[in-house]
Amino acid sequence: MTQPFGRLRLYLLRHGETRTEGRHPFNGWTDVDLSDLGRTQLEAAARALLQVPFDRVISSDLYRARYGGALLASGAGVAHETDAEWREMNFGDCEGLEFREVEERYPELAADVMSPAGKAIAFPGGETDRDFVGRIGAALRRLASETPEGKVALVSHSGTGRAVLASLFGFSTPVMWSFHQDHAGLHVVDVFAGGTAVVRVLNAYLGPEGYASPGPGADFLAGGEEVPK
Repeated sequence: MTQPFGRLRLYLLRHGETRTEGRHPFNGWTDVDLSDLGRTQLEAAARALLQVPFDRVISSDLYRARYGGALLASGAGVAHETDAEWREMNFGDCEGLEFREVEERYPELAADVMSPAGKAIAFPGGETDRDFVGRIGAALRRLASETPEGKVALVSHSGTGRAVLASLFGFSTPVMWSFHQDHAGLHVVDVFAGGTAVVRVLNAYLGPEGYASPGPGADFLAGGEEVPK
C-alpha cells in the first residue's frame, strides 16, 4: 500500500548490549564496545527488518550504534549515514561511573535522577536533560525537513529514543524517562506533514532471546498498515 503523502516513518532501534552491561555505568558519549550478545542482538534485528525498504539509515557515530546501522544499511542497499547529534545524553564527569559511584560523589544529582519531582537533571561537565531533548529535537526537525516522507531507520541509544518521543509528543523530562527501550528494542513512529505524530510500535524486542523472529508484527514492519495485535 502506498504511504499517504507527507508521512515519515521512523524506525528507532537501540544498540545491542555493551561489554560494560554488567556494571550498568553511565555510558553516554563514551565509545564502549558491544558484547558478543550485543552483536547477536543487532544481527537478529537486522534480519527481522530485512524486508523494510529503508530510504535512509542513520546512526549515532558511536560504535555500539554504528554496528547496527551498518547492518541495516547493507540489508537495504543504502548508504550508512552517521551523525554525532544522535548520540546519547552527555553525562560529563559521570561518564563511565556506576550509579553507586554517582551516589557517593554527587548525592544530590543521584537523588534527582531517581526522583519523579520534575527537576531538571544536570550532569556536571555534561548536559541537562532539557538541553539533551533540545539537541535531539533539533536533529529530528532537520531530519523531517530533509526527508518529509519515506522510511528512515535511526540506530541510536535508549535516551535518544526517549528524547525523540518527548520532542514529538511534548512529554516533560520526568515522563520521558518512564519509556524503556531494550537493547535491540524498536520504536516505530509516523510523523505527518504539519507535525502530527502517531506511535505504531513501542519497544518491540527483535533480539534472539525467545524472539528469534519479529513475530506478528512482521508484515507491519515491512510496510503494512495495521498495528500488530
